[in-house]
Amino acid sequence: MKIIVAILTAWITTSVSGAQPIDTVKQLDALFSRWNNATPGAAIAIQRGENLIYNKAFGLSDLEHNVPNTPETIFESGSVAKQFTAAAILMLAVDGQLNLQDDIRKFIPELPVYDAPITIQHLLNHTSGLKDWGSVGALTGWPRTTRVYTQALALDIMSKQTSLNFKPGSKYSYSNSNYSLLATIVERVSKKSLAQFTDSVFFKPLGMHHTQWRDNFREVVPDRAIAYSGHENNYRQLMPFENIHGHGGLLTTTGDLLKWNKLLETKTIVGETVAQWRIQKGKVNDGTEISYAAGLFIGEVNEYLEISHSGATAGYRAWLAYYPQKKLSIAILSNDAGMGGIWQQVAAIFFGPPVQSVPVKPTHFITLGEDQKKAWSGVYKLVDGFDVIRLEYHDTKLISNGHELSALHQDTLYHDHFYWIRTSPKEIILKTPRGMGTYEQMEDADLKTESLRQFTGLYFSAEADATYRITLAEKSLTLHIMPGLVQVLTPLYRNGFRDEDFNHYEFKKDKKGKVIGLEVSTGRALNVPFKKNY
Repeated sequence: MKIIVAILTAWITTSVSGAQPIDTVKQLDALFSRWNNATPGAAIAIQRGENLIYNKAFGLSDLEHNVPNTPETIFESGSVAKQFTAAAILMLAVDGQLNLQDDIRKFIPELPVYDAPITIQHLLNHTSGLKDWGSVGALTGWPRTTRVYTQALALDIMSKQTSLNFKPGSKYSYSNSNYSLLATIVERVSKKSLAQFTDSVFFKPLGMHHTQWRDNFREVVPDRAIAYSGHENNYRQLMPFENIHGHGGLLTTTGDLLKWNKLLETKTIVGETVAQWRIQKGKVNDGTEISYAAGLFIGEVNEYLEISHSGATAGYRAWLAYYPQKKLSIAILSNDAGMGGIWQQVAAIFFGPPVQSVPVKPTHFITLGEDQKKAWSGVYKLVDGFDVIRLEYHDTKLISNGHELSALHQDTLYHDHFYWIRTSPKEIILKTPRGMGTYEQMEDADLKTESLRQFTGLYFSAEADATYRITLAEKSLTLHIMPGLVQVLTPLYRNGFRDEDFNHYEFKKDKKGKVIGLEVSTGRALNVPFKKNY
């Protein structure tokens, strides 16, 4: 009897995990155990070579009807979809129907003429400078998931933007507008919808029978999980009620994603050229290489090459990764907005915790005099963005964000691997482990009632198609975006404010000091102009 039990145990383990060690399966099970029959959850599939070593689902796909997630449950994959749109473009390019260096206005003449042309390659690498249509749309008071965005509406928003976030090719900045336009180019060049093109070129040949684009959110899709946000017993539906797709909007299963990921190894269907284009890192104008390729991030985990992309749309979350040295694919799809970076923990099971180099901490500091410290105090704004930092002199100390700064030099301050370097009397460079930026010193905010009153009035933006009303009450400016949507504006510096969602408002004046408008900046859309209507 003991022999029979041992044989059965071995058979069950193999059927779940192939040759994968039992300890690894237990670690994965424990990692996903927080999802149960009272929560949304996820489906996870992991494949090494030809062996499916893990294929399970956790939690519920429908909390109202108590329907469990299964490996066949369909989820929305968020920005994991971008690689499919990119691959469609590359297939058209290798077929000679377009060139990656083409000006996108060749295919989309509705877009404005900017100081420099935007190419298809810029769109693929997120180096176009285009403002994100969703960020601009949110300035109307209707962020995504609150109204039906369509391809036509997004293109209309993009066509109204008279300026870019930056000169095309000069830097990398993620924007869904890039891939929404790529979807339009696919359709105009191929004379097929993106759904028709990808279905015939990719989905059917690969046997991805559970994959389709969410191009009609009202369509009934059997076995689709409902997306949720919240926690414990306080979950709410958070669905993407929109038809725009290409940047996202792909409905699929973990099994279908593994079939797609196999192309990174076999290169079937796409061929050698497209396969190389897919993973070729982009470059900015000065030749600097970036980590984004064609809908894929190219990075490393403990010296193992990682080809990946995450996804987040409404309450859906996703992760798809391939590690060539181990021929390992990981696909995670979730209907829980709180999934977080669980994929990093999955990767750690196979590759160990990320090895991070620890910057060397300086050991030699100097003491600044009181006047030298006071010379640093003030508010500083990022030159090519809207981040604002404040240095305060208080009780003989220089403070930033609650932390005391030390001096390495009279022109260099330090705290926890952050360096503040003064390059001129009114300019500093902030260098962090993640990068650096130049900040200019701004005048302190003027909080007098009469000074604040000059900002009140109506402001209209043709680019955002929105009207703002700004009022003054109890020495605070209040922004009225639409009935029922009101935000208090917090002063940052003279003429500069921030709302409760951390959007940035900078009022503009003419040569006589009269307020004539304002510019609003949000995460992926900078300096959207509003004109003051008196």
